[in-house]
Amino acid sequence: MKRGFTILELLISIVLISVVLLLLLRVMMSLEVINHDTSYASDDEISRTEIIKNIQESFLDNHLNGINISKDDDKTMITFMMDEEKTLEVSSKTLKFDGETYSLNSKNATYDTCIDYEYKALENDYYFVTFTIPVLIDGENTTSRDDLIFTYIGLINENTSYPSNYTC
Repeated sequence: MKRGFTILELLISIVLISVVLLLLLRVMMSLEVINHDTSYASDDEISRTEIIKNIQESFLDNHLNGINISKDDDKTMITFMMDEEKTLEVSSKTLKFDGETYSLNSKNATYDTCIDYEYKALENDYYFVTFTIPVLIDGENTTSRDDLIFTYIGLINENTSYPSNYTC
């Protein structure tokens, strides 16, 4: 009696091992994406919190009455009409607001200069403004949890001036 493998048994074994290896490779690649997101989130979490806090406090302290948005080739300028006019400059690696520059610590993270903006009129002459600065990991917005989101609710008056919509 001969002992050994036939060519068919050997081919089936190779195919099964290849399928298992491909599945493992796919799982490892998805873990790599998760790892990029997690490392960015932890590296820049304090910076994002500081930016949001400073801008939101400025809205409240200086009575936001309007926004003007303009875009160059490599940056977006958001001018806030308040008691004291202030500008937020968004470029791929930095945000500049009120004399402060906020840089990203993660080497693979950048800001998208195409912001999302929304103005919505509410009841009783109130309005709601929100704008989002997307954060890109390796050039893609893989999750919105790291984006910078700013909101403001105000009362419409004669000085209120907001674009109804904005597109890049």
